Amino acid sequence: MKTTNKIFKALLILVLSTSFLSAQNQFYRIHVDHVYPSSSKAYENISKSLASHAKENQEEEGWNVLWTNDNRVISIAPVSGWEDLGKEFMPKTRAKLGDDKFAGIFEEFDKHYDHHNDYIITLISNLSYMPNGINTMPEGKNYRNNLVMYHRARDRQKIAEIAEKFKDLYTKKGSKLHYRVYFSGFGNEESYVMVARAAESALEFEKQAEANRQLLGEEGMKLWNELSQYITKLEHTVGNMQPELSYSPAKK
Repeated sequence: MKTTNKIFKALLILVLSTSFLSAQNQFYRIHVDHVYPSSSKAYENISKSLASHAKENQEEEGWNVLWTNDNRVISIAPVSGWEDLGKEFMPKTRAKLGDDKFAGIFEEFDKHYDHHNDYIITLISNLSYMPNGINTMPEGKNYRNNLVMYHRARDRQKIAEIAEKFKDLYTKKGSKLHYRVYFSGFGNEESYVMVARAAESALEFEKQAEANRQLLGEEGMKLWNELSQYITKLEHTVGNMQPELSYSPAKK
């Protein structure tokens, strides 16, 4: 679980200069471990131990974990700027355990994958549709079905404009299918927009998605056709949030 601060700082310079980003948007540091299927249980146990250390030592910075169906373990932590990127990870735990024991935790992680990567994504609040307020961890809804739409970098502004039309349509129709919109940045190999949807289960999501298709009707299809002109490929990230592997600091 390593980071590359130079990449993150360069990314923040780029996203902060993007014209349609607003002050309400939130940056997230993403770390992805491509875990061996045979190591799933061992990796899970180490992750639980890490979260337990953070809770025991009342660390100030937290993270959430998404475990995808293709065995990627995605750690998600909010960052506000350069100062966060330079912060020491779990300083209270390091001080308690000592440098060697603390490093040993991450050496154990490293045994269970060959490839991992880091990047930052940006939650675009004004393009997201959550009528009751932005909530990245809605209670009782740990299932995630995230649609990843790749595009040419030069088309991002146009995609943002169409995303605004989608939000207006969902709002007008009173859709029950809520979503958050994220934009990729320098840390990703390609440009994309991700639409994150939460549900109680895969079955419940499919029911909501079908009801939403019926609700949006021809207007929704027309907007999708408009958006499709700018999309180069589609991917789905499907999985479940893992509260036991995550850590949320106590609210002050």
